[in-house]
Formats: sequence, structure tokens, C-alpha cells
Amino acid sequence: EITELVAHDLMQYRSLDIKKPLWILEKIIKERTINFLFGEKGKGKTEFALGFLFAISKGLPFLNYKAEYCHPCTWIDGEMDPYDAIERTTPYIDTFGPPPKNYLQIINFALQKDQVIPDIKDELGQELILKHLKKQELMTGKKPFLVLDNLRSLSNYIENDADSYRPIGVWLKNLRGLGYTILVIDHTGKAAPGPRGTSSKTDWANVCLKIEPDGPAGQKFMKVKLSFDKARGLKPDETGDYVCAYDFQGNWRLASSSKELEDQEYIKQIKQLMEHEPKITQKAIADKLDISVGKVNKLIKQMNSK
Repeated sequence: EITELVAHDLMQYRSLDIKKPLWILEKIIKERTINFLFGEKGKGKTEFALGFLFAISKGLPFLNYKAEYCHPCTWIDGEMDPYDAIERTTPYIDTFGPPPKNYLQIINFALQKDQVIPDIKDELGQELILKHLKKQELMTGKKPFLVLDNLRSLSNYIENDADSYRPIGVWLKNLRGLGYTILVIDHTGKAAPGPRGTSSKTDWANVCLKIEPDGPAGQKFMKVKLSFDKARGLKPDETGDYVCAYDFQGNWRLASSSKELEDQEYIKQIKQLMEHEPKITQKAIADKLDISVGKVNKLIKQMNSK
């Protein structure tokens, strides 16, 4: 029974043997953290997470991030058909080769007894996952990076009830206390910018990253916008929104947003109009391009600043 809380003088606390967390993926994911990746259904959450997993398990760069060394990973898939994991990992393996043995392990719900992964809000589900993490840690000598894909598929907790989610949150906090790092994939909320349901689910999180499609459907590449809903432990210049594209061959790259591309096309047309009619007014340009005078003014300022 706990009879009193442990307190330390500040300088005594600083002298304790508390290890500084290393970067698992530099500038975004540190050791011993809880992180969220959230977005709409079918809009690239799992694919983006796979980019993370291959970079982390193989010690590769990913966009502006870099994994300094190979780190074991476990991907718990609570919803996809087992063959989907084969299809989705094939391009990464073809391009980069497979991760070291036991450095990327998959737990798919359909391959479990009765096709069930026990609910992660209950002790059985939590204990089984921890048992696996300890087993993989013995195989690799390092604590695995855990990806839960996705929260709704792995638990029937009540989304808008903080008390219903709390057992999951406490479990994730305890995993972090044991030295594990977690990425939770979740659906986005409709009324708020963060993950769907109770806002308390991200109280213990370090980084919460929102993913959303950029541009029209049917593009050759999958283009998505990433924005930070929470960025504890990151510097301000590491938390700007950005757009990236995936070519379905294992390659991710930074890209211009559809808005930036649209503006570039407008600037090109404005230049042509001004060359053809040097005294043309902004109102006339706006009428010809069917955009607002304010947007024309803003684009001309961009042209002049360059």
C-alpha cells in the first residue's frame, strides 16, 4: 500500500540516473513516448505508418526524418485482410530489401485464435501484447516500437467517454514507463481537429499527427498533407505543415501542395496578362481568371517578393 509520494529536491532529481531518450526517428519520434497518427478512413494512415515502420526497422531516412539505427517494430493490424500486408509491404521490400530478422513483426487479427485479438482495454489483451513485446525484445536486444492499427479496430471502448478510454490510456502510459514507444493509429474527429472521441486520449501523448488527402482523387501518386495537433518535445521549426507523396514503389518524397501548384499556375497566367497588357488593373485580372481581387493582390506581392 502506498503511504506517501516520493519527492526529490530539484538538484537531487537532476542527479538521478534518468536516461535521456534517443530519437527512434529523428525530429519526430523519441524513445519512451506515446504518439498518434489520425485521419479519415482510407486516406493513407496505414500507408504512412508503413513508411515509418520500414525506416525505423531498417535505419533509413524517411522524408525529413532519419532513423540512426535499426530498431525492432511490431505492427498490430486489427482490421485488414492478411494478404493486404503482403501487398503493401512488397514495394518497400523490392526497393529497400527486407528488415533484419525479427525487426518487423506483424500480428494480424485474422491469424489469431477465433480471429480475435482480445480488446486492448481489458487486461488479457494488454498482457498478451506486453508478452509479445518482451519476447521480441529478447530476440533483438532492444525494446520494440509498437504500432496499434487502429484504435477502434482493437477496442470497443466508448469513444466519447473518457472513463471508458482510461484503461487504454493508463496501459499505454505504463508501456511507456517500461521503456516502450507507441504509435496509435486513430480516426479523426468531425467536430474537433484531434482524434475522434474524448480529447483525454491524447493527454499522455508527445506527438499527434493529422493526415489528410491533398488534391483530387485519381492522382498518379498518393498525396497527403501532414499537420501537428500536438508536438511535445519538438522544436517550433520542426512542426510546420507539409505535403508529401507516395509512389506505391516504397518511395515517399516531399511535394508541393495542390494550393501551391494552383497558385503557381495563377502567377504564370498573371505574368502573361501583365506582359500582354502592361496597364491592366487587378480588377481586370481577377475578372479574366475568375478569382478575387484580394487573391490577385496577394499573388502579385508574391511575384514581386521573388
